Amino acid sequence: GSGSGDKPGTLGGPPDESRDKGTQQRRAGANATWNSIHNAVISVFQKKEMGENELYTLNEGVRSLLKTELGSFFTEYLQNQLLTKGMVILRDKIRFYEEAAGLFGRHLGLFLR
Repeated sequence: GSGSGDKPGTLGGPPDESRDKGTQQRRAGANATWNSIHNAVISVFQKKEMGENELYTLNEGVRSLLKTELGSFFTEYLQNQLLTKGMVILRDKIRFYEEAAGLFGRHLGLFLR
């Protein structure tokens, strides 16, 4: 019958199109936040200075990201990949300085003979 069809929007939710747009915007925002946190963590391990209020902004970004559907993925990524990558950066720096110190020590030893 002609009266049995559902009217669009009668279920109380917005039409699919605007809901999808909102989801896309939230995902884009979460991706941008994720990328900025990634870059900032790597910068810290590289001993680059943070800008004014950057730590506060990143903290707020982490808090908002943890509230999204990406929250559990982000926690796992932070622990298993991003911090590991940072530790590799630190290890390589330590090796570099140890080698440099070893060379310096050998030269100093020759000088003191």
